Amino acid sequence: MTKELIEKGIGDINQRFGEWTSDIPLPHDIWTRGNQKTPHTRLKRIVQIAQDLCPKPLSQCRVLDLGCLEGNFSIEFALHGAETVGVEIRESNIRKAIFCQEALNLVNLTFRQGDVRDISEATHGRFDIIVCSGIFYHLTAEDAFKLVSTMFSMIDRLVIIDTHVALRGRKKTVIGGDVYYGETYREHSAKATQDQKSRKSWASWDNPTSFWFTRASLVNMLNRAGFSSVYENFVPLHKNFGKPGVECIDRCTFVAVKDKRCALVTSPAANSLEESCPEGSLSYSQHGARLRVLFHRILTTLRRW
Repeated sequence: MTKELIEKGIGDINQRFGEWTSDIPLPHDIWTRGNQKTPHTRLKRIVQIAQDLCPKPLSQCRVLDLGCLEGNFSIEFALHGAETVGVEIRESNIRKAIFCQEALNLVNLTFRQGDVRDISEATHGRFDIIVCSGIFYHLTAEDAFKLVSTMFSMIDRLVIIDTHVALRGRKKTVIGGDVYYGETYREHSAKATQDQKSRKSWASWDNPTSFWFTRASLVNMLNRAGFSSVYENFVPLHKNFGKPGVECIDRCTFVAVKDKRCALVTSPAANSLEESCPEGSLSYSQHGARLRVLFHRILTTLRRW
């Protein structure tokens, strides 16, 4: 694309769908938000995890980016050479993502408009890496459980989940015979129409409430799904887009690895051992955390409404 076509395309899309929320570099030194020079530390964290833990180079990987918004993560993986598929339900986001893909001429990148709750191996294929960033906590407990099972069936190596977690498990839900704890979170007004819901880019697509699992419950869910090991990432640090301090104390990045479960020779009793994390065992919020979370919730609610 020429410089003129890119600038015109950005202007047309801004007018029709609103301005970009992601600052994505395009040819001719054009950025979707004018090059604000804001470090995207969550993106850095997730790409580093994928590079470190996947046994193949990224250029040989197939990556699925769920709830890809305007395509920033998908584009980054594609620029590293990965065959990448981004899934996004909102038309405004998918139109922006496709425009960037075409401007960058990324033939190894595909965007599909659709619901992450409907993905399957039959429709999307298999992947080395699935990125589930910023979408898991917008689902109901049942849909989140189903998505974990679906991702396990579609993945060959890594699932990276970046999500909010509940710091206290005041609500419980039973799924598949197992008990999980967390908190419910209001996504939309009970009277909101689907059109109103679809316009709230940082909320769920249709469910009025979502369920935030505690750390222990999320780890237990990933363990029961069959992943051989589960980790929480701390480095690279994810800061609040360049501002001092972490983004939020209840925003975490988990990595689930799919491999063969090892069989011990010197401790055979461990091979048949199935354990779950007791509720509260992974709670390590620092002093004053609840007040900061409450403040964060108030700010988030004010932004959404």
